[in-house]
Amino acid sequence: DNVANDRRSTLATVAPYISLQILHHVPIEVPAVRPLSLYTSPAVYTAVRRQEVLLNKRPIAFWDVAVLLDKFAQLNGKDLDFVDATELFSLGRFSFQDWASVRAAVYYPYDWLQTLAFYDWVNMGLPTFVPDIPIYTFSRGTNADDEYLRTTWTAPASLYPYHYSDWEDMPGRLYWWRLTDFHALPGVCRFTSVSELFKGLASQDALWKISGELRQAQLVRTASAGPFWRSVLLRALASRP
Repeated sequence: DNVANDRRSTLATVAPYISLQILHHVPIEVPAVRPLSLYTSPAVYTAVRRQEVLLNKRPIAFWDVAVLLDKFAQLNGKDLDFVDATELFSLGRFSFQDWASVRAAVYYPYDWLQTLAFYDWVNMGLPTFVPDIPIYTFSRGTNADDEYLRTTWTAPASLYPYHYSDWEDMPGRLYWWRLTDFHALPGVCRFTSVSELFKGLASQDALWKISGELRQAQLVRTASAGPFWRSVLLRALASRP
């Protein structure tokens, strides 16, 4: 309460997806300002390790995705080596430049859909592939189906057509999936099968083009976020009334 009532405070989310969830509970439209990952500088995409494809670390995993994809690559004659981020860490390769040196990356969403690792990858221009399936909106971390109502506010259907925690509403699951930044951000690649993933990874020239699209989009976000962060800083530095 002290933070919310302090006139120097500014509230924001990292994605429109989350801002719309907040609107379900309170009649406030919290601005969404996506992470810029400026702390990753000067790391940029280099693709010097052209055989390696990075996989994100997942706190909840039922199978070893790296092993599965390596086997698919071997059976199909693809010269690719899928490496888990945890494996790179154990090898002492945990800098942002280490991430940016691989051929591309595959990001598997998990319970908390909009996490910073995904933004770090795309902001560095690392070609990032995401499985395109709304099953990821069935996640308790972001869309718990047993959430409870603690307000008398009801968001208008024109702004909030589907409830984020209604797991029985299939059109609603697709609606929320398409609201995620896995769909919204320019340059992010999506795939629906392993063969489609391998096709996307095939051409290094195409991956360079994707990297350029990601970097250009990051520059646009940086420029557009400048006035917002300037106002945040000025408000935070203001003396108490």
